[in-house]
Amino acid sequence: MKITFIGTSHGVPAADRYCSSTMIEAGDAIYFIDAGAPLIDELLRLGKDVTRVRAVFATHCHSDHVCGLFSLASLVNWKYKDTAVSFYLPEERNVEAFKELIRSTDRSIDEERVRFCHYGADFSYEDENISLSVIPTKHMEKQGRPSFALLVTEKQSGKRALFTGDLSSNLARGDFPAIALEEELDVLICELAHFFIEHVDPYLKKCKAKAVYFHHVGPMKFEGLRAAVNNYSFPVHIPEDRDEITL
Repeated sequence: MKITFIGTSHGVPAADRYCSSTMIEAGDAIYFIDAGAPLIDELLRLGKDVTRVRAVFATHCHSDHVCGLFSLASLVNWKYKDTAVSFYLPEERNVEAFKELIRSTDRSIDEERVRFCHYGADFSYEDENISLSVIPTKHMEKQGRPSFALLVTEKQSGKRALFTGDLSSNLARGDFPAIALEEELDVLICELAHFFIEHVDPYLKKCKAKAVYFHHVGPMKFEGLRAAVNNYSFPVHIPEDRDEITL
């Protein structure tokens, strides 16, 4: 399993960082966790075959996690007709909104190939390459809206990557995913936009991940994060856009 950081910025893109998006390559397929970056543009610039894209999973429906979804869906709809992609969103209203947006620009949508799907807390995904399960978080609990962490397992190797998605402000709602404290993970990919390193430090000291990567890092968080990276028994990384991990 290869993981490429497509976008590592916080809620606003920077000159050298797109908003949150991570690409997973497993077997002959490509999957995305979040779509804050222009997915189709980056696929082409990285020389990836668009027909390999299998699914896009949004951890929640804030714009900096889904705004790059439309252009990929539209181009699959009218140009890449030998491609089928499933777009998984945790709010039904966003499923309908994206469908209508495609219809409003492309006149019609081929729903057999461009599949917008709603998912909830009981959702799981599985194909010949990966399995994926969801863990509810409390990022938008005050608004009564869902958000999720995603656990991805590559079937061939058994390697496991946990993506926290966005968590609660200052982790005040205790929604750091407990599985990272209870089970061994090959990599934990954690946001750092809504809290500081001192808020997540107690969890990291109990974390069973072999490595931690902080992305979605707010501009005020870099200094403290860089000062703390050597405080743990596992390596801590601050990836930039297009950095890669091979598990």
